[in-house]
Amino acid sequence: MDTSLDQAAATPAKSFWRTWRREIVRGGVLFGLVVGAGLFIRSIRVNIPSSLGALGAFGDFNWGDGDAGDLFGHGRQVGDPWQYRALIAPTQHVWIRNTNGPIDVVAGTGDSLVIEVEKSWRNSDPQSVQLIPVLTERGLTVCALWEARDRRCEEGGDYKMNGVKKNDVAVRFTIQLPRNVPIDASTVNGGLQIDGVSAPVEAATVNGRIAVNTSTGPVQATTVNGSIEANMQSLTSGDVRLTTVNGSVSAGLPLQINANIDAETVNGRVETDFPVKITGKISPRHLRGTIGTGGATLKLITVNGSISLHEADINPNPNPHAAPAAPRRSHWRTPPPARP
Repeated sequence: MDTSLDQAAATPAKSFWRTWRREIVRGGVLFGLVVGAGLFIRSIRVNIPSSLGALGAFGDFNWGDGDAGDLFGHGRQVGDPWQYRALIAPTQHVWIRNTNGPIDVVAGTGDSLVIEVEKSWRNSDPQSVQLIPVLTERGLTVCALWEARDRRCEEGGDYKMNGVKKNDVAVRFTIQLPRNVPIDASTVNGGLQIDGVSAPVEAATVNGRIAVNTSTGPVQATTVNGSIEANMQSLTSGDVRLTTVNGSVSAGLPLQINANIDAETVNGRVETDFPVKITGKISPRHLRGTIGTGGATLKLITVNGSISLHEADINPNPNPHAAPAAPRRSHWRTPPPARP
């Protein structure tokens, strides 16, 4: 056998491997991560707003960091605000539905809910987006509705848009929420900041950060591209669920808490300030067990980011652009598991 021919034939293959092996390995790893993230998302059943199907129709859609500055900044016109007031009792509920733009909620000073909405645009007609309030005995639903083949805004936060015409209008909600009134707010492209409220919160977006501070939880928050910070000074009955794909998850909880914890990340760490009675294997990426005597379920999930549990802040600072809060005791240590 002529080994020189075999060596000559093998040389190009070896040369190709030496030249491109780093890219091949990197591509394989990336492909594995994408497939794994897809399976992970399916397994956690992320609940994203039903208006996601409308995204491709927005002519000026900006997949940035969900910052309102992207949609209300240079080169865009901003119209006069639309305002709405309603008396809302603690036995009622508030649903806010948006698709392209942020939602900000702050604590009100009376029994009236006060909503202010601004529109921004570059080329589209701002009148192509309607603001629809639906007030019933159950509470108040307010929707931003773009022109679409099929759209709906009904009581209980029932919101749907399919076949949206090309449109670059963005909408920003600012809500003053009465005390003890639960809120359910969702958008698709935009962040949610809910600060100083005193009732359970549900918040959902696809592209944007979620920051919630409530004196009375629980909080359920879902995003895909963005971090989640939920601060709950006390918890009523109900589970806490914080899920994202690309971002960190931070849960501020009452110091005295009894709960079942299930926290998992793919690329990051799980850290806690609370002693946990571990169930199953000890892993830096998956924490399952009980805090205290157990109780409500704390489900915290991300794919690309870390997860932390710590004592709730009394005066949190959910605005990332504001001055930092005064330093307090160090967090993010991982205590040893509690003894059975």
